[in-house]
Amino acid sequence: MSDSPYFDQLEQNIQSLLSEKKFKQAYEMCVKLLDKMPGEHRFLKLKIKIEEAVEEENDKVIEKTIGELKPLWDEKKYAAILKKLEPLLQVSKNNNKLNDLIIEAQEKYKEQIEELSKEFEKNQRARLTKIFEESPERMIDELYFLETNNSTDDVTKKLVTEFRDKLIEKRIKDKKELIDSDKFDVIYNFIDELKKIDEKNSRIIDLDQKTRRRQNETQMQNKGEFVYKGENYLSTLMKINKYSEAIKVAEEILQTDPNNSTIKDILEEAKSKFYEQSRDETVDLLTKDQTSEKIDYEKNKGNFTVI
Repeated sequence: MSDSPYFDQLEQNIQSLLSEKKFKQAYEMCVKLLDKMPGEHRFLKLKIKIEEAVEEENDKVIEKTIGELKPLWDEKKYAAILKKLEPLLQVSKNNNKLNDLIIEAQEKYKEQIEELSKEFEKNQRARLTKIFEESPERMIDELYFLETNNSTDDVTKKLVTEFRDKLIEKRIKDKKELIDSDKFDVIYNFIDELKKIDEKNSRIIDLDQKTRRRQNETQMQNKGEFVYKGENYLSTLMKINKYSEAIKVAEEILQTDPNNSTIKDILEEAKSKFYEQSRDETVDLLTKDQTSEKIDYEKNKGNFTVI
């Protein structure tokens, strides 16, 4: 069957397409025939012949392209070289020369990017340092502009973080007198302003924590002084029998130090003493009033009506 005129004609057709370098049509025709007759040797050989011809043709294209890239190598345009070479891997993945050139171009491109990055960092650092020294008030806007236009660049992120930290450090030093004071509300407002520069900055976090600790210590110290002075005043009031005032002072102290057992005891004593004092004063007042009325009666009996 393989020697029939029909197959001879098919083979001739495929050979004709191959000679005209119509590789795709020849290959598709060959594969279609082999799907129907997998063991047909003449078409298996033709398929291999087409594949070899395609590979040879691809190698020619690759060699031509490589030759045309020489000016780009001379100009060190490695990105453009890779753009030309990498698509060729799709048609010739095993081409050693092609693979070697791509690796070389990738390495040189990487070195080139690193050099450009170093130069960029050097220039930007010099520019930012000058701004920081001459016009620090411009720094925030300059860093924002730099970051916005290079948002994915690691060198830019590093520079922005570094100079934000420098600016924060300077502002903290400039406000040392305030920071060391007990104007805690003003200090916290200042910290909030710093957070607008970089809320994750370690200097700001440290300043905030130290301020809160110092505020707590100051409050405890003030509380202790208030209680101490209050106790002394309270003792004086008790000694001079000013129990009503002692009650008020004791209650004020307990608002600040509610668990002070000494003051609680004094408060109870003051209340008891005040009750006794009020009772005695009332009795004295009533006795005095009765005596006064008796004397008045003796003097003016005629003016009183007896019931």
